[in-house]
Amino acid sequence: MKNLILISLGLILMSLSCKKRPENCNWSHFTFEHPVSVFPIKESYSVGDTIWFEMNFSDVFNATVKNNYNGDLRSETIKLKNFDFHRNFLRIINLTDSSRNINGQQTGTWDSNFDAIYKVGALLQELPDGPEYRLIYSDDYYHLKFGMVIKNKGNYIYYPIFKNYYPNAQNSLNAVEIRPECDVEQIEDIRFPVNRQSDGTYKSNYHLFEKYMNPALENDIERIKKECFTFVVK
Repeated sequence: MKNLILISLGLILMSLSCKKRPENCNWSHFTFEHPVSVFPIKESYSVGDTIWFEMNFSDVFNATVKNNYNGDLRSETIKLKNFDFHRNFLRIINLTDSSRNINGQQTGTWDSNFDAIYKVGALLQELPDGPEYRLIYSDDYYHLKFGMVIKNKGNYIYYPIFKNYYPNAQNSLNAVEIRPECDVEQIEDIRFPVNRQSDGTYKSNYHLFEKYMNPALENDIERIKKECFTFVVK
């Protein structure tokens, strides 16, 4: 009798382990967009001018979803209310060496070149390349508005980044529940389209980047064209 119970229990456990994972749960890695307005839109600024960085976007996203088994991509409309996207950085890099790509530029000069005005949104910490922030959620929209007062001349690029982890920690910061039947879903990346126009173009001053840097050295030139803002301070 005891053996029969053990065999029955084993069959039950085997049937549970063989239960098919919902196909939709294979699509569990999400990329969202956080559109950014940088203004006033100019090529050249003066010391003492303020550049504003603002976000106001709905909690209904046209997300890109990746199949974590085969890498296929698809689009999906997702409503995500009051989610704590992090970690987000408003990074500004000083372009000083055209023989190197953007990752080889001088870093750690943000606080010496800009004074920040934190108007809407939460400042988490000020770092050498710019502030880490948290969006404010209200009335079904996410909001941010930071100003940067220019202190020094030079060539600069606003290059926002997103990290879904802390060093030496598991990638659990942006675990999200989109489909209740799925165990693990993750926000993998945030993209930051800058000054995107109704005709699909971007007012990012990319021509200035071409003028002062060497685009052939870049690994992701599309991001620089669409998600960065290059400017000169005279």
